[in-house]
Amino acid sequence: MNGILRADAENGTVNVQMEDGLSIKLEDCWLRDHCRCTNCYRSDTYQRIHHLLEIPEAFINNLDYDQEKIRVTWSDGHESLYSANFLAEFHYKTWIEGRSLKPIVWQGASVSNKVCNVDVDSFLNSVDGARKVFQSLLDYGVAFISNVEVSEQATEKVCQALGGVQHTLFGGMWKVSTVREHADTAYTTVPLAVHNDNTYFTEAAGLQIFHCMEHENGAGGETVLLDGFHGALQLKRDHPEDFEFLTHFDLEAEYLEDGYHHSYSAPVISLDKFNDIKQIRFNVYDRSPMAFASGAECRSYYRALRNLSRYYEDKRNQWCFKLMPGTLLVFDNFRVLHGRAGFTGHRVLSGSYVSRSDWLSRARVLRLIK
Repeated sequence: MNGILRADAENGTVNVQMEDGLSIKLEDCWLRDHCRCTNCYRSDTYQRIHHLLEIPEAFINNLDYDQEKIRVTWSDGHESLYSANFLAEFHYKTWIEGRSLKPIVWQGASVSNKVCNVDVDSFLNSVDGARKVFQSLLDYGVAFISNVEVSEQATEKVCQALGGVQHTLFGGMWKVSTVREHADTAYTTVPLAVHNDNTYFTEAAGLQIFHCMEHENGAGGETVLLDGFHGALQLKRDHPEDFEFLTHFDLEAEYLEDGYHHSYSAPVISLDKFNDIKQIRFNVYDRSPMAFASGAECRSYYRALRNLSRYYEDKRNQWCFKLMPGTLLVFDNFRVLHGRAGFTGHRVLSGSYVSRSDWLSRARVLRLIK
């Protein structure tokens, strides 16, 4: 255990020095809000008991400590205990580091021997198998699960274990074939350029799952995957003004079908507060007709999208392979672009979406992220 070396309070700030050299500063308002006594916190529901406005704006009357904990006595007579381990979690750099995803960018087929391929029984019935799949998704945005029974029921069982089936206008579990069930180019035999799905939703699907159920009397249909983060970083290196434009300009996407009209506007490249890439929304098919504030903005839009498209259509950046019955492909739709080669014959894919909230929840339960 990382114990407490010393602690003191000055002008409402508590300074804690840990034995490993970590120095933590915590404000009195934060400490009172995070009191974990039974009058302030329900350990059975992991929730505070009091509304924020009910928490007294008290000040620290006294502070004492030992190696394992800090004890604070407040001006209203309340007493709070804070363990050393609890306090160490909230050193700011440590806290941020623990919550930051650390994707490993990749180019083309070079990632093929790094992405996991886990037997379905191991994934469904062991923590180790599940951890391998989710770690591969966190690292590379891609994972394979093999020896899956070729049926929609078996595919759905895996999807449930990935976080749960996300229901959309396409249904929960869906099949993609040449039967025109929806107004989407996917339900044809033509090649599909790499793209992200659901750019017209307020929140795109988190994971996408494909299971090739059959491909008879024909050829082609190879799956194409690409790391959208890698392409965006190439754009940032070579065309920084285009990268900047695509991180700020809200591109509108839409989906139209009888009974549905989805529309949403967002940057193609979304950044977090540290300017790291957190999502790609790239789909040349679903772009809405748009008006522009100026001719310069219009030209910037086309220049930036074309330059990014060149990286995404560069064969050196793409990973192409043939999906076979029994092997289920899972990928992160916030990061990995997918497409396919044109094909002949009868081809059926089964699959579904899993929301980002749900699959990241599973990763947290497996203690891969915080």
